[in-house]
Amino acid sequence: MTDTVLFLLVDGLTNGLVYALLALSLVLVFTVTRVVNIAQGEYVMLGALTLADLLQGRMPGTLYLLIGGLALCAILDAGRWRRDWRQASLYAGGLIVAGIVALALTRGALALHLPVIGMMVVALILVAPLGALIYRFTVHPIPNATTIVFVIISVGVSMSVQGLGLLIWGANPYPVDPIAAGGVMMGPVFIPYQSFAILITALLAMGGLYVFSEFTLVGKALQASAMNRLGAQFCGIPVNATGALAFLLAAAFSAVSGMLLAPLITANYEMGFMVGLKGFVGGAMGGLIDYPLSLVGVMIVGGLESASAYVASAYRDVLVFSLLIPILLWRNTRSRVEAR
Repeated sequence: MTDTVLFLLVDGLTNGLVYALLALSLVLVFTVTRVVNIAQGEYVMLGALTLADLLQGRMPGTLYLLIGGLALCAILDAGRWRRDWRQASLYAGGLIVAGIVALALTRGALALHLPVIGMMVVALILVAPLGALIYRFTVHPIPNATTIVFVIISVGVSMSVQGLGLLIWGANPYPVDPIAAGGVMMGPVFIPYQSFAILITALLAMGGLYVFSEFTLVGKALQASAMNRLGAQFCGIPVNATGALAFLLAAAFSAVSGMLLAPLITANYEMGFMVGLKGFVGGAMGGLIDYPLSLVGVMIVGGLESASAYVASAYRDVLVFSLLIPILLWRNTRSRVEAR
């Protein structure tokens, strides 16, 4: 019995740390842009499938999405040519260089047969800019839209990206190699090295974002936009740039969580939706604005998922999503108390 409890605790902690990166992405995007990004889980899928392609020696479909997004961005901003042809030339040149660098980097990684960690870095470079591009296509044109409009848009983005995933990779799952095979016995429990990799990566991501936010000028601009978007704009902070940066960082965190999770469950085009919803359930405990509370929420989600998979595996997802009801009731009660 003790062995089972310890195993469930380790499994719950592993799941919770994966969801912690996703909750961090949701909180980051919402605080800076006030967008409840339902599509955040799709970056999990893109990261996992991109890594699977790279490890199997194939040109990843994400590269074509990135190049297509850069081309569409140039078309949408074609009006710059009429206003300032020099600035427009630099802008178009930057997009072209970005596409060429992405292509060269991918080909070089495939030619050199990089190890798993190296391929993860390449996959991250391919997936993260898609967050900024999606911001440019969806949020940037309508910055003053209501929250419900952004929710509808994010649902549409989620459906579109999932459809593209099915078109590019098909419905079959893809195995992904772990960072290190095997594991270690800690007492009666066997802990895979991949779980240690998830723990270390989650701690580095959270610590890195804290250092970036507190000790860099760009990070402080990001914080200012999160606290008061209009006030930050009056102070000369380019809020559209900070919004794009928030989407880029959130896409990077979610892609990393997908790459770490894929060796445990295999990568497929549907994985992002369920993982994204579970991260949202945990993030809801902090109201998508309080990351420490969101971290507590995702740990509860991870533990409940692990326990329910052992006790009643057929109802695992039902039990996890039903957790949203008491969380919302608690948030509502807390908001009323604070209002008084």
